[in-house]
Amino acid sequence: MKFVVPYLRVVAGMFAAITLWLAIVEVLNGNLADAILFLAFAAGLGYLAIGKPLRDRRRRIKAEQDAIAARAEAGHRAFLAGDVHAAMAPPPEPPKPPRIRRGVVIAAAVAGLFVLIGIIGDISDGLDSPTKDDVSTTPRAAAPTTTTPYTTSAATTARTVAPEATPATRISTTQVAAVASTAVMPNVVCMDLQAAQDTIQAAGVFYSTSVDATGQGRAQVWDRNWVVVDQTPSVGASIGEGDPVLSVLKEDEFSGC
Repeated sequence: MKFVVPYLRVVAGMFAAITLWLAIVEVLNGNLADAILFLAFAAGLGYLAIGKPLRDRRRRIKAEQDAIAARAEAGHRAFLAGDVHAAMAPPPEPPKPPRIRRGVVIAAAVAGLFVLIGIIGDISDGLDSPTKDDVSTTPRAAAPTTTTPYTTSAATTARTVAPEATPATRISTTQVAAVASTAVMPNVVCMDLQAAQDTIQAAGVFYSTSVDATGQGRAQVWDRNWVVVDQTPSVGASIGEGDPVLSVLKEDEFSGC
């Protein structure tokens, strides 16, 4: 059993790291109650992994300090008794720390690699909440869109982009600057989020926002893993910085595209 205990500590440490990462994911998804639960599990597993080695090290240090203190006291008494040889004797050798077996080091390295691969996979999948997997994987109907075909008539575009001018209306310099600083919203539905952002930037607007179409508030960490299912405002509308809002789903979820 003594041979297996270090490997059990490695397993406990691996699961402690996994539950700690799950707690971080829950915090990013706004689920504080689940995050606290995962943190409690991580703390318990972490104690099982490193609690006994830390206690053993503390006992070893205390034993070394006690031995040095006892040797100093014995040397002082020997000096008072006139035994100079005993008083000048060197202190006892401290006990050597236990050697860490090579197999335990290899097991710890493999466990750390597994944890790292899992974290990279979670980041590439968009940091979904582990307690919401049943919601995110349920097929859903395509989100209703209010977009219109990209090809609009010239009259519609003219009404959208610039206000109609009458002979009695005089456009001020401020209005001209406002019209010049806007762009036309392109059709980005069914594009991946990165391509949609690039298309909007090419239209002249740098800043746009994206929201989780399921309402779960999932973070879009890897833009190419998300698909735009709705956009605000509609195609052909005038937009400025921060106006475009893109509703997105993960690429493996049903979006109707």
